[in-house]
Amino acid sequence: MSRCILVMGDNHGDVGSLERVLDDVEDEPIDLAVHVGDFTRAWRHDRELGVEQLRVVEPLLDRIDDAVDHGLLWVWGNQDHFGDIDYGIDAGTEIPADGYVTVDGQRFTNAPEHVEDDVVLVTHMEKWSLVDHFDGRAHFCGNTHLGRLTDRRLNSAFLQASAPDADEPTYGGYFVVELGDEGPRDVELRPLGDLERRTCERHGDRGVQFLPADWECMYCRDERILYRELAGSAFYGCADGDDGAAVTEADLVEHAVSLRDDPEPGFRRDFERYVADIGDDRYAPLAREDGEGDRLVVADEGYSY
Repeated sequence: MSRCILVMGDNHGDVGSLERVLDDVEDEPIDLAVHVGDFTRAWRHDRELGVEQLRVVEPLLDRIDDAVDHGLLWVWGNQDHFGDIDYGIDAGTEIPADGYVTVDGQRFTNAPEHVEDDVVLVTHMEKWSLVDHFDGRAHFCGNTHLGRLTDRRLNSAFLQASAPDADEPTYGGYFVVELGDEGPRDVELRPLGDLERRTCERHGDRGVQFLPADWECMYCRDERILYRELAGSAFYGCADGDDGAAVTEADLVEHAVSLRDDPEPGFRRDFERYVADIGDDRYAPLAREDGEGDRLVVADEGYSY
């Protein structure tokens, strides 16, 4: 069975981007809508602002819920304090972290441990551990504003985001996904600004990217993004998914290299250097066991493992 799913997220309190989505899809046959979180800017400001923004955003979410055949499903984002905010959204259906919700015959979960081959995982964070090891039907996520399609995993970039020093907001886009039993059959980017689809010559093995026209490849822009992702993914592979395991540096590096189809010259050397100094990266998914030695574990404060 094939379903048409509207996928979006990261509007950060902005209602204009949601209104544009509604205008675009009016009278279009869409089965479901998914919002991957960050309805507000509460984390960057305060929870009171988050409540104010939710009050103006929720009517738009209600309209999206009504506009598609089987309604809106959603999760909280880090900017929304993952729901730890004095406001409850009544629009649509929140996707649970303690099990599944079934809509139009399709199961959804917010928890990686509940993924099965017929389940759609929706998280706000990217979950680097799953980039190369995902067994569900599809994974929709957001957070980084760096849109990307890798096999059955779609980071939906952003609807609206503003840099702290920007005079004007930056508009991104949303996606219409044709989802079949074996995963996404077609992923269509619909830009609201100058978001565009591209493939990097150096890093094309890590998926198709959806970025503003004046942004370079996410990995060329900051190589640590690649190293964090591969560190999390390689650890998961070495540990067979056991988050409590420990993995040696040598095994981690070997597995990370095996995850690249055609790594650029010097990749192994550069990744080894990253792992050697992994404690210097505040967003690293891993840390040294007991703070020393060559064995690595999942970091207590790992950003998006």
